[in-house]
Amino acid sequence: MLVGEAGGGADPAQGGTASAQDGAAAQDGAAAQDGAAPAQDGAAPAQGGAAAPSFLCDAMLGGLSRWLRGAGYDAMFEHGIDDGDLVRLAQQTGRVLLSSDAGVFERRCLRTAAVRGLYVPRGLRPTEQAGFVLRELGLPVRDPRCMACGGALTAAPKDSVRDAVPAVVADRHDEFWRCDRCGKVLWKGSHWDGIVAGLAAAAGVASTTEAAAPPAGGRKPPP
Repeated sequence: MLVGEAGGGADPAQGGTASAQDGAAAQDGAAAQDGAAPAQDGAAPAQGGAAAPSFLCDAMLGGLSRWLRGAGYDAMFEHGIDDGDLVRLAQQTGRVLLSSDAGVFERRCLRTAAVRGLYVPRGLRPTEQAGFVLRELGLPVRDPRCMACGGALTAAPKDSVRDAVPAVVADRHDEFWRCDRCGKVLWKGSHWDGIVAGLAAAAGVASTTEAAAPPAGGRKPPP
């Protein structure tokens, strides 16, 4: 879900590469690549300075990982990772495991809460998945992170990035951000409105029912 990045392959006049569509399955496998979204207007501030949870998404949830990053959460995704490696990685990193595979939650480390996890129902669009996760864990929409690597975004003065972006972009935009993790320079490209709408949809899903407390351990799908 890239809004814009210096050196991207899209038309610079359109604000760099973008893939905000819910059905960007072809892009899901590139979640480990660099990319980001600039700061969201009206995003909810961090609550009381508490550390936000980080997530690990299974091989079916690459789109969800991007929308969670857009909602302000560090969400990791590795295309093609098998269940055993996925669970071990969650245990090693302390990330909350998100999966649409019911079998994952039968593993002992999830049943004993050694690994925290949440089952994400199948059949939901990525924005709906994001709204479900936010609702179930009682999380607000925060200022967005890098939508491809999950890094934090920092405002970058225009003069400091002028040499890193196409001239037409520097002429047309005054606000830029840099990802603290991947170092890419971002701006609000032509797909920004779609991303804002997607995050608003996720927030709407999250507010439809009373939020539940974060699970102490693995939350299984209903029988």
